[in-house]
Amino acid sequence: LNYGTGKLATMPQVVVVNKVDVAFNEYDDATGKQGVFENQAQLETQLQEIMPHSRLMWISAKEGEGVDDLMSRVAMFVKKVKETTAAEERNMLEQIESEDQ
Repeated sequence: LNYGTGKLATMPQVVVVNKVDVAFNEYDDATGKQGVFENQAQLETQLQEIMPHSRLMWISAKEGEGVDDLMSRVAMFVKKVKETTAAEERNMLEQIESEDQ
């Protein structure tokens, strides 16, 4: 995964892994399907090799597992991004004002 060289590439990222209730190697009688990965650690290792700078969150929307944690973390992340952006804007304005003097 490559997000280029823009601002998005430098920001923290969160990868949400859904369907954890069916992703692993357990047989599901209801669907008749077998999970793809042996366990969460196996999948996590593969994802971290591809995306070493990302935070991983595990949820099962169906079971409601991890959803509240996801929502609170996203809210904290948005707040932090807004604070960082505001600080960057203040710094830019201060630089412009000092150059004008």
